[in-house]
Amino acid sequence: MIDTNKNQQIIEILQTDLLKWFEKAKRDLPFRHTKDPYFIWISEIMAQQTQIDTLIPFYNRFIDNFPTIFSLALASADEVIKAWEGLGYYSRARNLHQAARLIVSDYDGMMPDSFAELIKLPGIGPYTGGAIASIAFNEKVSAVDGNVLRVISRYCNSFDDISDAKTKKRMTHWIESLLPEAAGDFNEALMELGAIVCTPQSPKCLICPIRSGCQSTAAGTTGQVPVKKKKSKQLTKKMEVGIVTQNGRLFFVRRPNSGLLSGMWSFPIAETAIGNGQDIKKKLGENFPELNKPVFIGTSRHVFSHIIWEMSVYGFNLDGIVCETASHPYLVSNQQESQSDRQTAFKALSQIDDLALPVAFSKLLALLKTN
Repeated sequence: MIDTNKNQQIIEILQTDLLKWFEKAKRDLPFRHTKDPYFIWISEIMAQQTQIDTLIPFYNRFIDNFPTIFSLALASADEVIKAWEGLGYYSRARNLHQAARLIVSDYDGMMPDSFAELIKLPGIGPYTGGAIASIAFNEKVSAVDGNVLRVISRYCNSFDDISDAKTKKRMTHWIESLLPEAAGDFNEALMELGAIVCTPQSPKCLICPIRSGCQSTAAGTTGQVPVKKKKSKQLTKKMEVGIVTQNGRLFFVRRPNSGLLSGMWSFPIAETAIGNGQDIKKKLGENFPELNKPVFIGTSRHVFSHIIWEMSVYGFNLDGIVCETASHPYLVSNQQESQSDRQTAFKALSQIDDLALPVAFSKLLALLKTN
């Protein structure tokens, strides 16, 4: 890293020129019109793994549904997941919901106003906590994400691996050593520069406001940094999906409360070794002892961050099969059970909009229209 004592001019360029540029060039985003920590929190959680331009309509929809922490805390888990639909990484929504309930119960509905308290909440780590604390409360704390790591790596011409936790910790300390009074604006400016100027590919160095102090520009190494260790190859799994129909309705199950797509609705799915629909038929046998021969419908592929599902889809029609449990609209043992507690359900196509159905499964509906 650059020695903050020996290279004061380079540090001052970063501290002053960056803020001047940000004041003029920052994008007009809905969550930049407020210092309300609730809105900043929602935007920062959404910005994880999602481009800013992509998240804006999702942000507006979510805020329309839950304009306050209290409305978010009082909502059901299904309502929150449904409002999040399309953004993926649904654990973020579940953590938001859980944190909102804690804020209402433990903080009287007021967002904690310090970094130390914020990071105690579910789903709020050092970056998100730093962003909220600095932007909403102007606490002098850094907010280091991928954009910031890239900007600082290039500015300092650092060849340290930014995927290494030690590198991130070192850069975080370095940034905090030079934070100006306007800490929130400085953090946002670094993130903005990384998003629209110091981009991963083809950075716009000629219009960069801190170009005169950038060490990788001076050394001609901009294309070589940052250094980031390649991710391990995604695991591919062969899966079978069962589409069970009865009287024009489709059978859905709620996924377990932990693991991939936890707590969400899906079609029944099973990892397969045998093939030909036999694995998913065996799994469905837990609910439907008598099933017809699986009918192949088609295939689909869904890519998650760490795993790929290659899905073979099979249909099972219950019309004409006598099954008292299956004929009930909801396959539950207790008819008084609430919607959020139900683990299985039959739904007509016109009724599935109220289900939190991940894209991996909602896109399978197109296969039904062609069969």
